[in-house]
Amino acid sequence: MISWMQKHRKYLVITIWISTIAFVGAGFVGWGMYDFNLDRASSVAKVGDEKITVKEFQNAYSNLYRYYNENVFKGTLTKEKAKELKLEDLTLNQLIRDALLTNYAHELGMEVLNKELEEKLTQMKIFQTNGVFDKNKYYSILKQLRREPKEFEESLKKEILLDKLKDLLSLKAAKVEEEAFASALFMADRLEITTIYAKDINVSIDENETKSFWEKNKNKYMITTTYDVEAIKVDIKDINVTDKEAEEFYKNEKFRYKDENGKILSFQKAKDRVIKDLKFKKAKKIALKKYLLLKKGKIKAEEKMRLAEGKDNFPFEKLKKAKKGDVLKPIKQKNGFLVIKLDIINLPKPMKYEDAKNFVKQDLLEYKKLTLLEEKAKKMVDNFKGKDIGFVTRDDYKKLESENFGENEALEFLNAVFSSTKKASYYLFKDRAVLYKVVDQKLFDKKKLKENKDIIIKNIERLKESVAENALINRLAKKYEIVRYK
Repeated sequence: MISWMQKHRKYLVITIWISTIAFVGAGFVGWGMYDFNLDRASSVAKVGDEKITVKEFQNAYSNLYRYYNENVFKGTLTKEKAKELKLEDLTLNQLIRDALLTNYAHELGMEVLNKELEEKLTQMKIFQTNGVFDKNKYYSILKQLRREPKEFEESLKKEILLDKLKDLLSLKAAKVEEEAFASALFMADRLEITTIYAKDINVSIDENETKSFWEKNKNKYMITTTYDVEAIKVDIKDINVTDKEAEEFYKNEKFRYKDENGKILSFQKAKDRVIKDLKFKKAKKIALKKYLLLKKGKIKAEEKMRLAEGKDNFPFEKLKKAKKGDVLKPIKQKNGFLVIKLDIINLPKPMKYEDAKNFVKQDLLEYKKLTLLEEKAKKMVDNFKGKDIGFVTRDDYKKLESENFGENEALEFLNAVFSSTKKASYYLFKDRAVLYKVVDQKLFDKKKLKENKDIIIKNIERLKESVAENALINRLAKKYEIVRYK
């Protein structure tokens, strides 16, 4: 919702809030100087009187890594990608931010009472049994997490302290802000629309136009990278497997052969799969032997091949990393394994005109049609009679289904409408132009404000708190010394 509002020119008040947050929040990334001293053995940074320990950093990094892995990358996050995303810097910056606030809380004389810690701890469901705090479970879980109770309780006290400080920054939503927010969310335009199609526009092209278009855009028509290689194929159809070998293989690997209910299949029912898997296993051994022999120059490849990126089903990432003369380890194929030796890398280059001609003609026709389509739309936009589709909001894509819009197209079109300051305009798709004009507008809907009041207030308060907190953080960064240890 917020990212959409940032793009929406009509949401001026909210856009200003967002811009303020972005401005004040951007400054803290480079906080602090790097230094070496005795603290570096146990800490990664020091902020005022607060040390950020190595253990604290490791725990925070693990939590952030887990969050990205589960919620963003769906279990595929690698250490390399985490490094590229600079998760370590994000972790340290957040810990520095918390440490600045902790210093300030202490300066204000705020503290955490033992009863507050006890209340927080005993309310954590992870440590409860039948709704009651379980001390044995508490120690057991911390042991599994390799965390000491004292260290965990100190981190919990910091969390409570920061919550208490943030409560002081809590700012209530004013009525005028609620109405401004609601107006931004539920603004509705009554539209008239009409559509003109590219297919209805007649264009012709000649040889000179085609060749001129190719000259200007020849780098668009490239011959893909190809690799000339010498190859040895190991096909599973040439591998023999006896029933005895298959049965022995099945005994050791039968857990791999299950039906849709997870029940292990009998040998007879799994036989075809077993034989195929065993053939692949044997083929791999043969391919590995041939790989070593080819690499040592003791055998020659059986054939030459040219592999083209984007056309052949092949793991080209391995070839991209290889040099001339390199022999790649056996690569599994649909029917066996392939051992290859790289001879030549043929880098991309523009196609000759005759080879690219058909592609160029197609692109030129589309280009001319769209150009003429847009010209026609510009001429019509100030004087057309369209279909009245009623009031729509930015998210009313379903109302456009009857007008031959797909869901994504409808959202794209509505976003363009609500991002425009023009009363009448057009939106260009690849195959058509949709002309529209705003004939009426609803800026405020009391009913929708009432229905969504809780979430509106929550978002306003969150935005205001973020602005206040970021402003405070930037001031505290100038007040307390920040030292990062490398």
